[in-house]
Amino acid sequence: MDLDKAKKVIQEGGIVIYPTETAYGIAADAMNSEAVRKVFEAKNRPRDKGLTVIVDSLETAERYSELSEKERNIVKEFMPGPLTLVTEKKDSVPDVLNEKFVFRISSSPIARKLAENGPITATSANISGEDTSYSVGDISEELKTSADYVIDTGLLEQKPTSTIVEIQVEEIKIHRKGPISKEQIADVLKNDSRDNGISN
Repeated sequence: MDLDKAKKVIQEGGIVIYPTETAYGIAADAMNSEAVRKVFEAKNRPRDKGLTVIVDSLETAERYSELSEKERNIVKEFMPGPLTLVTEKKDSVPDVLNEKFVFRISSSPIARKLAENGPITATSANISGEDTSYSVGDISEELKTSADYVIDTGLLEQKPTSTIVEIQVEEIKIHRKGPISKEQIADVLKNDSRDNGISN
């Protein structure tokens, strides 16, 4: 496993298969439109299904998304961890990636290392419609040959995929249920409102 080589591949517009805390994923430079297109093509993924990304820190997320105070508090409370946040993107984020900036800070040291130079795609390493891959052996040969580098750390522990949440003005919208519940998120926002002297 050569993480420096993997990072170089990503910087040069290639794609890397890598382990996350839940399953194997496909990493590409999320700010490189051509690299993002390669990911869609490798997965045979419909273009109207946007991609999520992994960032290495809240500071990095702020460079690419318009975070509200509520959203910052959610990041500080639940990330790194199994939470993906849907936010408004800045103009620098390519439209081919997604309509929004949808990110998480991974609890996987490998994923965070790969994201040190900027956001990487976090989509699962499978052809669209196929099962999630928990080992490199699970991944189709078609997809593996599309990758420029593969990081194989063996069989991963099967964990549930992250909760995907969007914090709207008057609503907490759950796009995908996961380990972190709507109630847990609501409790954090409620406590923050009290701390700031804001009444509900």
